[in-house]
Amino acid sequence: MMQHEVDKMDVSLISGDDGQDRISIKLVGALAGESDICSLTPSQARVLATELIAAVNRAEVKHSLKTSPNLWRRQGEARLRLATAK
Repeated sequence: MMQHEVDKMDVSLISGDDGQDRISIKLVGALAGESDICSLTPSQARVLATELIAAVNRAEVKHSLKTSPNLWRRQGEARLRLATAK
């Protein structure tokens, strides 16, 4: 899979001659210039948006778990965090 840096993204609504609306996504990158990546129906665009939001949320949670010192367990820490019944 090739990865390219994206400088700008343009998302626009296109109304076709047949009355069907499409969502067009254009990317502008340093290497390739401008390229039309895809044209989606509104329902396809909604699925893509939902999947993108879910992936971004997973990445942000993963990043915050790696960098937050409050969530790290100190090495050798053996004390119990919950009370135990005797």
